[in-house]
Amino acid sequence: MGDLPNDPVSALAEGAAQLHELYLAFISAGFTESQALYLVGQQIQASSR
Repeated sequence: MGDLPNDPVSALAEGAAQLHELYLAFISAGFTESQALYLVGQQIQASSR
């Protein structure tokens, strides 16, 4: 079988899952939901530069 083309939706789903894990890690570390969401947003912003 030949190689299948990369599915951009799969890459987005993988990225979303990683961000969700990061969010949960912040919650587990004692941050509030609002703080954790802010920090994940900062991570997204920093990675888009």
